[in-house]
Amino acid sequence: MTPGEGRWLLRVDWTEATRALAAAEALALGARPGPAPGLFWADAPPTSGAFLLGAGEVVAAGPPGGPVTPLVEDAQAVQVPRGPWKVHGSPLDLLATLGWRARYELSSRTPTPGRPAFVLYPTLAGWWLVRTTGAPRWTEPALVRRTSTSLPSRLARAVVHLVARPGDRVVDPVCGTGVLLVEAARAGCRAVGGDLSPKAAAWARQNLRALGLEAAVEVRDALSRRDGPFDAVVGDLPYGLRLAPRDLEPFARALPRLGRRWALVANVDLSAALARHARAPRLVLQVPKSTFSRYVHVGEEPTP
Repeated sequence: MTPGEGRWLLRVDWTEATRALAAAEALALGARPGPAPGLFWADAPPTSGAFLLGAGEVVAAGPPGGPVTPLVEDAQAVQVPRGPWKVHGSPLDLLATLGWRARYELSSRTPTPGRPAFVLYPTLAGWWLVRTTGAPRWTEPALVRRTSTSLPSRLARAVVHLVARPGDRVVDPVCGTGVLLVEAARAGCRAVGGDLSPKAAAWARQNLRALGLEAAVEVRDALSRRDGPFDAVVGDLPYGLRLAPRDLEPFARALPRLGRRWALVANVDLSAALARHARAPRLVLQVPKSTFSRYVHVGEEPTP
């Protein structure tokens, strides 16, 4: 392998709406940019990732155009997934180019139980063959309560990954129905939430209980919290007037006592307003959808 590569190659969702967040999540989890868009290097097997589509240990590599050497004798089934990394050509032709001419028809078969499966990534930078693993994958939780403005759970998990790790104390001071709290708890964080609405707080507790998760949820104003700073603050800020930049100053001033790192979702870009209150985000990610875009603002307090 060449310098900058890793033992593991990760593939993440690279659709237009998710690519910025998928890349940021992969980097936050310790991966490095890989040989093509949507591919990332890692030195160890991934533990999780909302936008992780696949992962494998690199077992063979070759220059652009092939061949991949050495050929792996137990590569009984080889998949060539589509994506922005793929060079031109059909999967069967690509496998034939690499020397599997007598065996390329096996690429469409299901591997024999107990035998490893392989994935081939032919890119303009080179070709990589990986042995796939049963790495943990994110799964959609069965929430019993949602609203029309609740965050998608996959997006919420990625937001948690941007600022928190297992064992961290995480607070969502505007928790709504608790989608972010659920994902923080599922990620192994110690989660605490609050909301001004008794109904929202009750729904958040219901979602947590339904999944067997623990997180303290209180009915309280976000600005009244004095139990921080937490390791991380996550939040999907309320829509409407209270989200206008002129109304943001009290919340921006409260961020230092709430947490050391923060990831805040809004339906407008608040970076200029946050900067005016000395809380300039280090990263702003736009997550578009058909009706409106969400903006994920990521920042951290300076180390004393």
